[in-house]
Amino acid sequence: MADNTAQGKVPPQNTEAEQSLLGSILLRGQAIDVVIPIITAEDFYDNKHMKIYSAMFELQATGSAIDSLTVIDKLNRSGDLENVGGASYISDLSNLMPTWMHVEDYAKIIREKSDLRKLIGISAEILEHAFDEEKPSREIIESAENKIFSITEKSRGSLREVKEMIHDVYVQMDEMGRMKDELIGLETGYKKIDEATSGLTGGSLVIVAARPSLGKTSLVLNIAHRLATRKQKNILFFSFEMSAEDLIRRMLATGSRVSIQKIRTGKYMTKEEKQKILEAAGVLSETRMFIDTDDNGVFEMRAKVRTIMSQLKREGKKLDLIIIDYMQLVKPDASIKSREQQISTISRAMKAMARETDIPVIALSQLNRESEKRDRTKSGKRIEPKLSDLRESGAIEQDADVVIFIDREDEKDTEGVEQQGSAERFVKVRRCRLIIAKNRNGPTLTQPVLFLPELTCFEETTELQNDEAFN
Repeated sequence: MADNTAQGKVPPQNTEAEQSLLGSILLRGQAIDVVIPIITAEDFYDNKHMKIYSAMFELQATGSAIDSLTVIDKLNRSGDLENVGGASYISDLSNLMPTWMHVEDYAKIIREKSDLRKLIGISAEILEHAFDEEKPSREIIESAENKIFSITEKSRGSLREVKEMIHDVYVQMDEMGRMKDELIGLETGYKKIDEATSGLTGGSLVIVAARPSLGKTSLVLNIAHRLATRKQKNILFFSFEMSAEDLIRRMLATGSRVSIQKIRTGKYMTKEEKQKILEAAGVLSETRMFIDTDDNGVFEMRAKVRTIMSQLKREGKKLDLIIIDYMQLVKPDASIKSREQQISTISRAMKAMARETDIPVIALSQLNRESEKRDRTKSGKRIEPKLSDLRESGAIEQDADVVIFIDREDEKDTEGVEQQGSAERFVKVRRCRLIIAKNRNGPTLTQPVLFLPELTCFEETTELQNDEAFN
């Protein structure tokens, strides 16, 4: 029997549930099929029961029958029969249960006790490491996050039959059909993108990718700003490249329609412009947006997501969107040496975060340099980025539910006319395209947009009025 103890206490365990489960399988060998998705041999507290279940599992894996005789023979051949109490103990187990019908309940009890023992063991390790002053606190915290999350991350017990789920799926479909809003998820504000994706849906990982300086951060900030100020959505923004102050300045430029340069320097502003900035600041101050600029790893981000979710839940609210700017700057696991494997691990963790929280995650990504080499054909037209251009890992393409590329149509900015009330002004305009290159649940398409560098924002073509900038 395992000797895990904490402060003189016997660890959580239920010997009767373990005996009942093994007896049920001996009574009906097929019962192990119900149990396998829920527990493993390591979940048993009693070492005898662990060995017996392992023998049963091996028999099942080879397609052999499972009953008292086959289990006794298997344990005898492996030399474990006497260690588990001999043939008499196996016979006692087989005579223990009048029915196997409750085997799933026994498995769930065993798993519950196993998870609690693991938590006790992890807590003891954390306590020991916390007294070790040679280790940095950050390393101890990240290790603790990793180990605790490993308990909850397991998907055992998630196996479900279609007939159990079909009613829920139909009800969801019916409810969505009666919704006035055509979008299932959060709107990005870009019509074609929203139509193709049905909005940013819970559990989805959306990758926004482009070469440097094409406006990745600006695009996701535009989405965040619109959702926070117009839809009162709650947003968590992880920034690995820009300061929180710079992100706020960009949102002020977008909201006030005042040049980012004027906001950065505070110079050459008219009274009207200063008033617009104050109004934009007032609107922004009413939002629930959280910005984190630490050098985070994936487990630190998960911890902070859970913290914000708990904080908002106490207020009767929920977290609506997570943004990560950008993937290649997330602190990798130091134990993984391959850069491609590091990015693969980060990508999978972001997808897992989206699914576990049922919150859409937008992660920015760089494109590799191969995309630059193909920028133009002999005809002078640009060639669109490809999914294989996602930098450093094919896992990003595999994990993403949606991949959106930002592509610039030409090298030179043009001039457009922006209407502000009765006044007009000339602004620099960059013709771009938002390209949905992957859409797991919808079509791929391209939406023309205009980027205004002065205001750090992307606009649909209806927002400005210079035909030269659009055609």
